[in-house]
Amino acid sequence: LTAKFRPNAAVNVDVPIARSEKTFKNALTILVDQKGRSFVSLNETKVRYAMLEQLTEKYGDKYPGLAKLTEKQKNVFALDDTWGTPIEDMGRVLNMNGREFGDYQQKEMPGIPYDSIHNQLGDWVQAARYAAQEVGDGSIKIAIKGDKNTTNRYVKEIVKTLTERDIHTFLLITSLSGPENGGDQANAGGAAAPAAGGEKTN
Repeated sequence: LTAKFRPNAAVNVDVPIARSEKTFKNALTILVDQKGRSFVSLNETKVRYAMLEQLTEKYGDKYPGLAKLTEKQKNVFALDDTWGTPIEDMGRVLNMNGREFGDYQQKEMPGIPYDSIHNQLGDWVQAARYAAQEVGDGSIKIAIKGDKNTTNRYVKEIVKTLTERDIHTFLLITSLSGPENGGDQANAGGAAAPAAGGEKTN
């Protein structure tokens, strides 16, 4: 009798509660923690690998260090479903052993920049979309999983990043309301990105 223990989550996000029961699969999830740090999460190993390959192909001139990644480093990246490292530091992080990487995830992982000058998050989102066309069914949903204690300013910046990449429909992940559902149920409410000055409907 064997069992696989679930590893500690790389990023703990306490999501708000909603009444939607809509669920989803095959999504690139953008995690936003209390401090406003952003991370990307993707379930399928082959899509994660292709996402890194597409990032290198489409944005190699912008991030020259990507071309130096070895096959071993790429495979290490593909094995981890949540990533929150600036692109310029990927080579160093992907050379860590298991214990070093676990400590890095829990204590040091700074998140992916998404400020107006260094918006690496937008490049990861685009790379995921290209990857889905290459190895998936051609489509991938984009979801935002924001901590309920983070400020709206951070989430608005994420939404701005998406709309600047011509992504105007996405999912907001919440917990299903009700006394029997105390934790994150990975339910999603559909949301359309609002136009400037407008309101968003769930």
